[in-house]
Amino acid sequence: MKKFIFLAGLGIGFVIGSRAGRGPYESLERTARQVADDPEVQRRAAQAKDTATRVAQDTAGTVKDKAPEVASAAQGAVVGAAGAAKERLSNSSDATLDEDAAKVADSSADTDLADGSAAAGGDAEVGEDKPLSS
Repeated sequence: MKKFIFLAGLGIGFVIGSRAGRGPYESLERTARQVADDPEVQRRAAQAKDTATRVAQDTAGTVKDKAPEVASAAQGAVVGAAGAAKERLSNSSDATLDEDAAKVADSSADTDLADGSAAAGGDAEVGEDKPLSS
């Protein structure tokens, strides 16, 4: 039903638009160009761009500051889960599973993200010459 209403509206709009001719379209285009060329509109657009750049830089700084905390919390969760898996598997009769769980738990405990590696944070600088995603 929704598709029918949409298609009916599209058809009616096409018929009315084609009967009106090109004049209203050109008038609308002229008005849009006048608005876009207005100095006040351009000033506001530049102001919005500056605000967006500043917000992006602030956000990047916050992410850079919080990344080590989040990485540490994630590491703690992985170590805890590996320890719990090791504990559950140690009650199992299969020795191979116990050895695998011990290896996973030991490798998770040995991993340290706070040593300044790229996984702990990274350079989060944003500017006109540095895009947000790279």
